Amino acid sequence: MSVDEDVQLLAQTPLFEGIDEAHLRVIAYAAEQATVPAGDWLVRQGQNLPAGFLVRSGTAEAYMEEDPSTRLHISRGAFIGDGAMIAGLPHRMHVQALEELRVLRIPRELFLHVCEEFPEMGKLVMANYARRMATVMSALQTLLP
Repeated sequence: MSVDEDVQLLAQTPLFEGIDEAHLRVIAYAAEQATVPAGDWLVRQGQNLPAGFLVRSGTAEAYMEEDPSTRLHISRGAFIGDGAMIAGLPHRMHVQALEELRVLRIPRELFLHVCEEFPEMGKLVMANYARRMATVMSALQTLLP
């Protein structure tokens, strides 16, 4: 997969929506490529691994320990670990490769460095993240008595 394809995938994720292609190219070029064999874990819930992952190919399953019967299907274009990459938070879910998973690993240090170089990108990513968190919080409030 080429840097151009990685840039296109990043641009399609809600977290990087509206980000200048040149800034995404810096991230895609500097990020680490990794392969996770089928059956192995990309991340475990609670793991302190400050990085986000863009799924380049393959499939995985994600679930929370509190509700292992509810599983999310992960495939090409999914972004995993936004909170870990942005804020250094522990990962919220277990993510296990169902087939070989190829990912672009974006370490928090790289993300923060690019945000320092391009503050307008950092502001936009944070606005996208805040919108997503507001949507999640609103959905949770509808579940509460």
